[in-house]
Amino acid sequence: ANGGELKTGYLSIVMDPDELPLDEHCERLPYDASKWEFPRDRLKL
Repeated sequence: ANGGELKTGYLSIVMDPDELPLDEHCERLPYDASKWEFPRDRLKL
């Protein structure tokens, strides 16, 4: 998968937060979440 496909997959998870439990979201993220975390209130869609 190239970066675009990974980004699309990640965005689909973000846009459908009720589709999976939060712990499954973490398992599916294609990077180390601990390096990319930020406060939810900073997320602008």
